Amino acid sequence: MLALVSRLHYNGPMSALSYPVTQGVDASAQLRYLRQVFGLSNIELGKLFGVERQAVAQWEKRGVPPSRSASVDRLVEFAQFLQRRLISARIPQIVRTPAKGLANNTMLGVLQSHGVEPLYEYFASLSAYAPL
Repeated sequence: MLALVSRLHYNGPMSALSYPVTQGVDASAQLRYLRQVFGLSNIELGKLFGVERQAVAQWEKRGVPPSRSASVDRLVEFAQFLQRRLISARIPQIVRTPAKGLANNTMLGVLQSHGVEPLYEYFASLSAYAPL
């Protein structure tokens, strides 16, 4: 399973909203990018990280705390993954639509409760010809 999920990560062409994830990228740019790709409010973005909207506003001003930076980076990478595979304008609707393969949860709900890995596995299962 891990090998299949790993194959889904590639450095394909990126849209105008995308940028490479590198150390030192401005935290406010990362958070703006996530809000734009997923169509999120500060409240919704805070829920993805288990914090209040005020914390997100502070992250934009002072930077993401080291304990949260890996989570932000993983979510940015997942947003880029979606942009490479889906029409960018449809992503906000897609992540809010319950899916049978996610036990009728939305992608945002899975991100909030379990992180990105179950979603990579979900996408891998969608493209597999045989059950995993």
